[in-house]
Amino acid sequence: MSVNRISINLLGRVFTVSCPEGEEANLQAVAANLDDIMQQIRQRTHIHNREELAVMAALQLGYELSKEKNRNESLQNEMEQRILLLQNTLEQALVEHTRKAE
Repeated sequence: MSVNRISINLLGRVFTVSCPEGEEANLQAVAANLDDIMQQIRQRTHIHNREELAVMAALQLGYELSKEKNRNESLQNEMEQRILLLQNTLEQALVEHTRKAE
């Protein structure tokens, strides 16, 4: 897989970064989201130091990722329980059908 270099803009500063081929649009969207988050934090907190803004944005994104992981785990557990229930119901129905057929 080849790698391209693209430019992203964060708080008015341009960074050139490597990006897997075909993922340029996705990385641009992620960078735009990060820029939005950093701008919101700057407006809300009046922090202007880019390093501090980057740390605050990383914490916010990490928190959101953690919440999403927990949500996904919960949904996965729920789906596993539903699959087990469905399997048990099907097995029970097959057993009852076999008994009636005998």
